[in-house]
Order: sequence, then structure tokens, then C-alpha cells
Amino acid sequence: MSINHGRFGVRHSVLGWLRRLGWNYLEARELRPLRGLAESTLLENRLLPWLRRFRFERNGELLPLSPQGVHEIISTVDSCCHSLDWEASSATVHRLLVEGARTVQQLPDGSSTEVLVPLIDWEHVQRNHWDVADAEPYPDPLDPDIRELVGYVNGIPLVVLACVERDREKRWGTAAAGISHLWRGKTAFVSHRPALHAQLLLCLDRRGGCYASVGTPAHGWMRWREHGWSRETEGQLRDRPVPFAEVALDPPWAAHAELLRGVLGPQRFLQLLRGFLRSGAHGRRYVARPGQFFAVQHALQALRSRDAAGRRGGGQLCLAAGSGLQRARYWLLHALRADPEFEGLRILLPVARPTPAPQDHKRRTGPQASDQLTEFLAGHASSPHEVPLRVFRGWGRKAAPPTPAEEAGTEILLVVDANFWESPPALLRRLRRCLPRSTWLTLSSQPILLPSADLDPGAPLYHYPPEHAVADGVVVPAWRDGGAIFPVLSRDMPADSEASPGELRQAQVATAISQHFHGVVRVAERNLRGTLLVETPKEAEDYQRALHADGRLQTQLTGYDSRGLPTQRAWEGISPQVELVIAHGDLPASQDARLGLLYVDRPLSDPERLRAVGLINAPHPDKRAALVVDFHASGMNDAAGQEWLPGSVQVNRDALAGDDRRLQGLLPERAEENFHACRDHLAPEWTLGTHGDDIDLNRRRRDLLHRRVTEFGQRLQVAIASEAAFTGEQAAVSARYRSTLHRYSVLRDAVSQLALEEDRFNPEDLRVRHWARERAPAVHEEPLDYQVFAPVEQSDPAGRQQSNEMYTRLRHQLGQTGEEPHLIEQARYNLSQILLSPAGQMRLDALQAFEATRQVSLHGGSGGCAPSRGLAVLEGLFGATRHQADRISMGALIDVVVAEAHAGPRILFHEHLRDRLEPLLRRHLKETQVQAVLHAVLARAHDWPPG
Repeated sequence: MSINHGRFGVRHSVLGWLRRLGWNYLEARELRPLRGLAESTLLENRLLPWLRRFRFERNGELLPLSPQGVHEIISTVDSCCHSLDWEASSATVHRLLVEGARTVQQLPDGSSTEVLVPLIDWEHVQRNHWDVADAEPYPDPLDPDIRELVGYVNGIPLVVLACVERDREKRWGTAAAGISHLWRGKTAFVSHRPALHAQLLLCLDRRGGCYASVGTPAHGWMRWREHGWSRETEGQLRDRPVPFAEVALDPPWAAHAELLRGVLGPQRFLQLLRGFLRSGAHGRRYVARPGQFFAVQHALQALRSRDAAGRRGGGQLCLAAGSGLQRARYWLLHALRADPEFEGLRILLPVARPTPAPQDHKRRTGPQASDQLTEFLAGHASSPHEVPLRVFRGWGRKAAPPTPAEEAGTEILLVVDANFWESPPALLRRLRRCLPRSTWLTLSSQPILLPSADLDPGAPLYHYPPEHAVADGVVVPAWRDGGAIFPVLSRDMPADSEASPGELRQAQVATAISQHFHGVVRVAERNLRGTLLVETPKEAEDYQRALHADGRLQTQLTGYDSRGLPTQRAWEGISPQVELVIAHGDLPASQDARLGLLYVDRPLSDPERLRAVGLINAPHPDKRAALVVDFHASGMNDAAGQEWLPGSVQVNRDALAGDDRRLQGLLPERAEENFHACRDHLAPEWTLGTHGDDIDLNRRRRDLLHRRVTEFGQRLQVAIASEAAFTGEQAAVSARYRSTLHRYSVLRDAVSQLALEEDRFNPEDLRVRHWARERAPAVHEEPLDYQVFAPVEQSDPAGRQQSNEMYTRLRHQLGQTGEEPHLIEQARYNLSQILLSPAGQMRLDALQAFEATRQVSLHGGSGGCAPSRGLAVLEGLFGATRHQADRISMGALIDVVVAEAHAGPRILFHEHLRDRLEPLLRRHLKETQVQAVLHAVLARAHDWPPG
């Protein structure tokens, strides 16, 4: 990575890579002439040449579009998003891009015809215009350090990039801030929304970036993993000549290359736009994950090849459990339908869970699945054709091998899953003989390994293992727990109980589940849900009675049929208040993001084990890890392919020692037990840098402490989740680590208070803090008179610590005055010059004098009365007036509205100001004056002190 970390380094780096990829940067002066209307986001004069070059064929003659037709298309593209939310707008524009815009053209003979006009040249990438420009600044108090870029294809804004820079404290922002910045597209601020035409969103910070489709929540964003990416590939991209103007930051940072090359390379971007973007249930937009995209590309590459016998190549595509295997199959089928090379390929889908057929209103029974399969194999039914696996197996047992004449028929592609390879070996051999020219393509969650050499499931084409899925944010890490606990009955069970051993065991398991859920979910303040998997309805009812008798969990009984759909009794759905779902029958077909705990008390086959893992590892705001607790029934501990199954929680226990050492490395040597020494070691210590800016020497250390305490708490929650619940006791090592977490959490709170950084705590930091307090160890000691130690307590005779604390407070106050940015910077510069004075009493006196001067300048000698920020805005805009009483009253109204907005949700800050302030100002000011005051207040009010 380049060492040049400028104020807008991320933006410059992004532009550097985009220019190398073929995008043209448009400056503001170049952007304005390209717009048809000033308020439009469409670059009309970029789309206009494309439409004028287009020709449609009529009776062997190529004709241009009429001016009226060109105008209609531009109006359609520009206004198609009006009155629609962001997701609906994105879907509407996507249909226009893929299908084309329709217009009616008048012909020379007086007749008319409808013409379908493409807006993008999909086949010739370089015939399109690729532009990128800065978006209009958005004065958002939550993210003043974010610069937004918009990418245009033929003048249509199709991608929005949020570049997270340094904030006013010169601290690098994170991708989460950029995602929150783009999320404003879901609000009602029409004038401040990002481009409603956008199809993809990217967020980049100093460390890398992530991408998503429009409307994706923060936990659904993903990182891009380019297949075959290496330093050599990056070097080749870096060495490309820049075809346009010079780049402000060159060379660009390596952290951004993989994402930008993988998503915004012109050829790749059109691939994603055309074949890997769709709308799902409730209008939600979906874009392919990196594993899904490259699985499809490798499958297409294999199918284009042929062996010596002329049969197309097949193989295995392995995607980690929970990373979207079913949607990868959808993308693959879509790609096969769209590619003319596979026009004659007939696709057969043997599935264990067939898609439910639409219900006829007269409840007529349709044709039998076996008859439909026979019709498909005869070449009469449409492709792709889905057949139940049991029906396909039955056909294989009865069918006769084809004759040489029959073998020359159409090609068949079998897209199978892991359930297919659970068939008997003899049946698999027979199916191969019955379909000699068929190609077998397997999509599974782990490699298929068969004991017999003549049963080859195919070469591995592409692997997307769990560690890649976790690193890319596609799934959360899943861990497997469980020891020698059950089915052995506990010895403390009553000997005279009339219950059977099975009922006693279920009561013991129910108690353990309640304790485990309480410690992992309730105490940790996570809005998650658990599921208990059992085999029969009788077992489910027994467990529900046992858990009801325990009385600590809200439970619901749910059964699932062979397709994974709820049975008739469960169609009403699961209430949000339910904490534990007791599921019997088959495994659920749908994934619930709230599901984070899986208790297994039933046998599972190899495909079911991985399917069960996929139920719980979907990302969720409150989920940092998923837990599988196996009560010695599923066989998961001894199953093959452990690298594709959840790892043992013992891994987290072993890693606690390393995390502890990393935390100790932030503290002074041999002073770990001295709380005050540790606090002073991390407290702000200000000095003047080589470039004249003030530097806190301990800020980096505090940032590391802040992040490592949360990570240590998250790992500790997983590591000790089952100890007290299942064994009845906790190890001494776990107790020591709990004490360590509590100590570091208290230390982090103390130094954050000293540095005035308490607003940096995110929800996960707060959960770990509360969990550490709940797990705080009990202290038992004799009463002690602490006044005995007063004479030996260290003092601050030189005033060094006091001056650092005062400097921190003054520096923080300067950012809260609500003044113009250049005045704040000037005041901070004057404050930083005090650091030139020697540390100690002299510096403390200078800081006290600076504070007194600031008080006089703010209050104007009024004896400490709070200034009217609204009056200051009015006087700064309009100068003196003869009606000072009216202006003072208007300034007071502005102050009141701003105070109300501060008291409300921060996300609605600007909306409240505009809705409340605009009608009040219109009573006293002209329209131009109203807009000037609104702009000034919106730009400054977020820095005004609340109240």
C-alpha cells in the first residue's frame, strides 16, 4: 500500500484504479453541460449520441430513430424512477437495460412500427461511454468524511461508490460508516438521495471495500474474492497506462484493486448487470456472490469442453454451507438459457425437494412425475425439467440401456446435488449406462468422495470453502460444541422417579438448553433464536413439555414435510416472541437470519449435516458466530470432510491465551495490575507534529485496546458458552479470562471517558461491555482503610496530566461550537500552538487563558449566557438590520427547532429541521432568503451543542 495517506486518499486511489480499468473521470465543469436538466441525475448528452447512432431494420433498410423517438426514450429513462422507492427504481431501470426501451416510429410509407432500442451495447464493451464523477456533496452530520462517486454507462448512473476518508480527528473511517451513508437512499429525502438508477453500490475504506445491490442491509454486504488473484495480476493492472488525465494519488492502494477489478471492470460489470442481478421476494434486489459467480463461470467453461467421445465436460462445484448453493444453481440455469452455444442442451434436475407445483383452483391432479420424466427423455417436454429424486431412481432401476441409434439423441445435462450421490453404487452405475451421453454436474457443500474407483463424481471445478465465505462476509463462523455429556444420565437425578430413562434424559437436555440459551443469547443481549432438531412428532411434544416445565424459554412446535415446508399446523408462522423452535420431520427449506443456535438430537445424513449448518450461519446484526450443539446423535463429530463442517469451540479456547497476550502488549511492562498506571499509559498525550498539527501519541494504542477488548469478549462468549450449561461447573481458566475481560473493559471505559471518545461505542461494543459486567468476578476481602495509602499516592506536580486532559476537552469543544469550518480550523491551530510551550504548569496556564478568551468571545461579555446560534447565522447571512427584535425572535425559533432535532433520532435530524423550520421562515423571509438560511442551518446545526 502506498504510504501517501492524503485527506482524500481513498477517493484518489479509487479513481486511479478506475482510470486503469477504462473509466473516464469527469470534473464538475465537464459534468454540467452533459445534463439535460440541472436537477436530473441522467447525463442526457452522453445518451443522446448513442441513440442517434442506433439503426433499426425495416424491410432490409437501416433507419435512424426520429427526434421524437429519441426524446421519448430519454424522457422514459429519466422519469422512470419518479414516485418509486430505491429498490423499485433499481428494478425498473434494470428491466429497461436488459430488455431495451420501446418507442413507436413513423415510417416513410406512413405506417408505424414499435422499435426496441437497447441502452447498452452488451457485445462490444468499448462502444459504451464509461464515466465516473463526484456526486453532489451531502451535508450529513453522521459522516462528514465520506466522498461519493457515481459511475455512468452511456450517461445512466448505474453504480454509486462511497469512499470513506479521514474524519476531522484524522481517524480513518470504516466501511460501516459508508454503508450507513448510502442507506439514506431508503429515506424520504428525494433531493439528497443517491442516484435512483443505481444497480450496484460499493463502499471502500483504507483497508478494502465491499459491495451490494440496492436496498441490501448492512449485514448483507460482501467482499469480492477474485479467482486467481495474485500480486502479479495486481502488478499488471497497476502498470496499465492511464488513458486520461493524471491521477492525484499514484500508484493507487493495493487494498482496492481486487474489488474494483472484480466488480467494475467494464466487461465484468456488464456480466453482473446482465446475468447476475435479479429481484426476489418482496422486491428485494440480489446480486451474485463471488463464489456463485465463479462457480457458474467454471461450469460454463467445463461444459464448452468435450472428451474423446464427444461428451461435454462435467465436474463438481463446491460452495460452503449457507453461501447460496440454490441461488448459484439459478444463476447457472439462467446463464445456460442465455448462451446460444447451449441451445440444444437439455437440462434435467433430480432433486430431493421438488419445487411445489402451483395449485389448480379446481384441485385437479396433474400428470405423474414419472410420466413427465419419460416425456422429457423422449425429447418432448421443455427444459430445464425438475424431477423428484425418488422418481428418477425408480426410472433408473427399470430403464433399459439405450441402443446405439438411441444414444445419438440430444445431449442431456444432469445438475445433481449431494443427495443424488447417496444412491446405491449399483444404481449409479446403471444410471450411467442408461444415459451414456449425459453430462453430470454436481453442486454440493463439500467435495463428493466415493469408495469405488468406477464411480467418479467428476473433477473438482471450483471450491469456495467456509474460511473464504467467512472472510468475505457471506456467512458468520459456525462452531460445534458438545462433549461427553449425554446420553449418560446424570447421577443427581432422583432414584425414585417414575419417569422412564428417555424422559429423564429429555428433562436433563431441556434444562441444559435453557441454561445455554440464557447465557449465549439473553445475557449477551442478542436478538437471536434457537432450533432443536428432533426426528418424530412424539419426541418434539415430549421436549416441549419438558421445556414448558422448566419455564425459561418461549417455544413453538413446528413440523416440516419432505420438501422442507411447514406442515398444515404451522402455516400461521413463527411468532417473533418465540425463542426456541422445536422442529421435527425434514429440515427446513428456508433460512432464518435470526437463527443462531442449533441443538441436534437426531441422526443426520451427510447432506443434512451441511444443510443444518446452512440454517444458522446467515449474517445478522446481532450474530457474530453460530453454534451447533450436538447431543451425540447426528454423527457430526465423526463425519468425513471436517474442514467443511463447523470447527470445535476448542479452537476458540486455545486462542484466548494469544488474545490475552495481545491485550497485555498495550499496557506498561510489569504494571498490568496497577489500574491507574494503565489508565495513564493510555490517556491522551498531546504533542506537536512535524507538519504543525497536534498529535495524540496514545490514540493508536487506545484504538487497538477498543477493538481488541470487543474481539476478546466475542471469542470468550463462544469459548465458555457450554461449560456451565452442560457440565454444571466452569473451569478455572475460563474464570480467569472472565476476570481479565472485566478488567480490560473497565479500563477501556475509563480511558474513553478521559479521551472524550465514548461516542465511538457501537452496539457490539456495548453488548460486550454489559456481558463483561454481568460476568464480573466476585471480590471478597477484609474491610480496609484506603486513607492509609493517601501519602504514597502519585500526584501530578507538574500538571502534565491535567494539561493533557484540558487540551482534550478544549479541542473537543471547538468541534461543537457550530461555527464555520474555517473558523474552527483557525481556533484549533491557535490551540495547537500552545503545545510549543513546555509541558507542565506553563502549558496549563496557557490553556486556562485560552479557555477564558474563548468564553469571552462566545458570550460577548454577557456573563456566561449561552449564545444564540440561530441569531449568529442570520447576522452572518444578512448583516445588521433595523428590526433587531424580530431577528432575535427568529434566531430563538431556530435554536428551539435545532434543540428538538438534537433530541430526536440522529437519522431524522435533517428531515426534522427542514419540516419544522421551513414553514416558520416563510412567514418572515423571502424564498431565496429561506433557502439560504436552510442551507446554512443544515450545514452547521449538527455541530451545535444540544439543548
